[in-house]
Amino acid sequence: MFAGTGGSGVKNMPSAHSQAMPKKCVTCHMHREEKEKEEKADTPLQKGGHTFRSNEKVCLKCHEDPKPLVAEWRTEASSLLKRLKSLLDSTPSKTSESYKAAKLNYNIVIADGGVGVHNPKYAKALLQHSISSLAVESVWKR
Repeated sequence: MFAGTGGSGVKNMPSAHSQAMPKKCVTCHMHREEKEKEEKADTPLQKGGHTFRSNEKVCLKCHEDPKPLVAEWRTEASSLLKRLKSLLDSTPSKTSESYKAAKLNYNIVIADGGVGVHNPKYAKALLQHSISSLAVESVWKR
């Protein structure tokens, strides 16, 4: 998702973050946090000070207020995912090329886990393309 590759029917579209973040995923997901006094000895923070959880503090380096932006991306992606899921579930032919391509795109966005945050433009393009493809196929089959 971050690299913006692997989907079907949509051109490659690297995340804008990929150009701004030379360390890519590590920039957000391996940031250091201060150890809390009561941390258990076997936690990631005690072992090296890193956590895979992202933190809004990382976003604040470039974005004044990332919360509304993240909420907008997630809301839009969630709505498109729901719409595509409904189309996938109601498609009679699960063996058609358009179904397989749409399912691939759906799975890419779902598997990413960021609900559109890692590459909102690419997630939106994948989902919209898939929705359009299945809707057109549905009309032709009538």
